[in-house]
Amino acid sequence: MHDFKIGDVVTRKSYGGDVHFKIVDIINPGGKKPVYVLRGMLYRLHADCLGEDLVKHDTRDVHAHVRQNITNFKKHASTKSSHGGLLSFLNKLRTRPGRILHIDSSKEFLDMCLEHYREGGLNPIGIRSDESEQPSVVKRLLERYHADILVLTGHDSMKKSYGKTDSIEAYSNSRYFIEGVKLAREYEPSADKLCIFAGACQSYFEAIMSAGANFASSPGRVLINALDPAFVAEKVALTDSKRVVTPGLIAGITVSGADGIGGINTKGHLMM
Repeated sequence: MHDFKIGDVVTRKSYGGDVHFKIVDIINPGGKKPVYVLRGMLYRLHADCLGEDLVKHDTRDVHAHVRQNITNFKKHASTKSSHGGLLSFLNKLRTRPGRILHIDSSKEFLDMCLEHYREGGLNPIGIRSDESEQPSVVKRLLERYHADILVLTGHDSMKKSYGKTDSIEAYSNSRYFIEGVKLAREYEPSADKLCIFAGACQSYFEAIMSAGANFASSPGRVLINALDPAFVAEKVALTDSKRVVTPGLIAGITVSGADGIGGINTKGHLMM
């Protein structure tokens, strides 16, 4: 009998312990072994597995490791971005950065992203909502907050049982990101007026883009970092409305790069 409970920090033996997860649910099918539902602590990855594949880790040590990595990722983004102290200067000129509405299934990741935005002088709206609930709340929230930039994110994964990448059934949560983007585009059809980022680890990039996103994950079906969606939104919010944010620029400032985030040339939302 495996001694695991909700909240435990674990890794998977079958993947060489490459990603730290938190156990968020335990499913007990009748008479069968319990299945542990996992959410990545540094990456936006969803997984589930049996207890014999799990190794428990010290929670405090892993949290310290995650905090250090987040600090390093922020330094990476700040050195690659051209903003620096730009916003404090621009505020004196009474400019207006793009307004960000960030909808996230993870409270921990949402808090990380909101902290990052505020460190850069931005004032985002942050809403915690499960992936499956996001399509039902996105239009109401857009109507309420009149955002220029929308982030729909959380956790996702490709299921090992599907060999194809072009089936929605191969993905844990991509269907919700796709539907959320479609509904957001019904509210605002113009990709210039509303910039949308959607997706998480290994998400169905092509379908999310076809639904109307400006940027999405994950072209290479790779893991994306907790802060990658925030790096995208921040870049668009602080780019002059007379300029465009290219996929190449986004690849340069995100942790996961071009394999993690792709998109289209997108108008900045900093109003001078």
